[in-house]
Amino acid sequence: MKSAVIVGIFGQDGQFLCSHLEKNGYVVTGIGKNEVYSSDESWKKLIDINKKGDVAFLIKKLQPDEIYYLAAFNHSSEDIKEEISQLLTSSYLVNVLNYINFLESIVEYSKTTRIFYAASSHIYGDTKEHIQDESTKFSPRSIYAITKLDGLLLSRYFRSKHLIHSSVGILYNHESHLRHPNFVSRKIVKAAVEIKKGLRDELILGDLNARMDWGYTGDYVGAMYQIVNHEKPDDYIIASGKMIKLVDFVKVVFKELEISWGKFVKEDKSLLKRKFSATYCGNPAKLTSVTGWKPTTDLDHLARIMVKKELERHK
Repeated sequence: MKSAVIVGIFGQDGQFLCSHLEKNGYVVTGIGKNEVYSSDESWKKLIDINKKGDVAFLIKKLQPDEIYYLAAFNHSSEDIKEEISQLLTSSYLVNVLNYINFLESIVEYSKTTRIFYAASSHIYGDTKEHIQDESTKFSPRSIYAITKLDGLLLSRYFRSKHLIHSSVGILYNHESHLRHPNFVSRKIVKAAVEIKKGLRDELILGDLNARMDWGYTGDYVGAMYQIVNHEKPDDYIIASGKMIKLVDFVKVVFKELEISWGKFVKEDKSLLKRKFSATYCGNPAKLTSVTGWKPTTDLDHLARIMVKKELERHK
């Protein structure tokens, strides 16, 4: 029976990945900020990923087949700006320095363990390429993106220097009912359901014509699994390869609830705190060619899933 450690198990990706791995017969140990999870209840010790000793103890004790590093420090484009020093410190700690603890512990105590790092499409910054692939030039324009790129580069370094199986998924937007309400997909669905139930009378968004590459989290964790289980470690874009406008998602969500979106949705561009000219659309051809992975959930299906789960919250 295979074993896996998920760092950041209580987030959207972590919960979906845990379910995916357990369905495939894995024993899963999950690490959260102040919680742990064990599918067979064999692990109960809290792990502080800030401490190299804690991480080393975990790796040495469990000798896991796979580790998925999904922990990340990020904030929505509509969040209030933090002090730069605080943002830098938090981002580097979670996205880079704590990840090094896992890489070094694998080298020291469990060199056959495979590790996956969740990077982001934002490492491409204000790219002029309409569709990005693994050869697109990196040009991060935010602290989040800079630190995610550092995580990718560290994965490459440990892969070549120490010959460990360290792979990277460059993740494009992927949504589900587990998204925090601060993120626009969940914000739209939550507001639409509340409008349907007469609990509010409008939804205000920053840019209805914003274009993005959106997928379903349930599909994307399957890609993570296939990347880790491929013989050769590498970097892969995980994306749908299709662009949609935000207004198109709004339309399908409101249609699912049988209400007219135009009566309730307004635009206010002042809500956007981070503004980029680039549009992110990833080409997953390399991943498809190597593993056979393809996304299976289209926009209508994604909206249907999220609306159904949001309605269940109101029961």
